[in-house]
Amino acid sequence: MKRRITIDPITRLEGHGKIEIFLNEEGDVENVYLQVPELRGFEKFVVGRAAEDMPVILNRICGV
Repeated sequence: MKRRITIDPITRLEGHGKIEIFLNEEGDVENVYLQVPELRGFEKFVVGRAAEDMPVILNRICGV
């Protein structure tokens, strides 16, 4: 029997979010879905930048 684990709401996230984990008959992870319906647009500010720049840039914009 397949099983689903739902974590809702996700904490440490501004807004709403949910994680759904689907396990197969053996209990191994088959699929995982992350759902965050809010579009805040921060992704557009950081396109093409190094991952190391993200904490500095986004911390000043968001503050979370």
